[in-house]
Amino acid sequence: MRIKASKLLAAVLALCLTLGTAPAASAAALPQSAPGSQDITPYSLYIGDSNCSLDISGRTAYLSAWVEGYPGEATKCKVRAELQEKSGTYAWTTVNFWTDQQNGTWAEVDETAAVTSGKTYRVKATVTVWAGSQSESKTFYSNEVEA
Repeated sequence: MRIKASKLLAAVLALCLTLGTAPAASAAALPQSAPGSQDITPYSLYIGDSNCSLDISGRTAYLSAWVEGYPGEATKCKVRAELQEKSGTYAWTTVNFWTDQQNGTWAEVDETAAVTSGKTYRVKATVTVWAGSQSESKTFYSNEVEA
């Protein structure tokens, strides 16, 4: 009787060890993308392209943000650019903001602003493109730049 119990215990322990490592082995064995396959890219309905940038020279920030709607689709474009100052490890405070809204396929903000030496800044851009009464928006950020 004692031999059967020890064999049963060994079998249960082996099963537990096997089940405990199976997910890791399975995750490691996931297939990689096949050569020549394409990654999935989000599709925009109305926003054709957009970008924002920040350059700082001395105590002056030069910022730009723009959006371009698809020709034949876009009827109105809007861009809101916020100059943000880092106020903590993960916190940002808006120093100033500018907005441009135009009928058609293009809106753009190009501005300058005073900054404080030693502080870190970025641009937060929110763009919206309308096609009639329908709209699409997205928000994105420039690189962080120290003044």
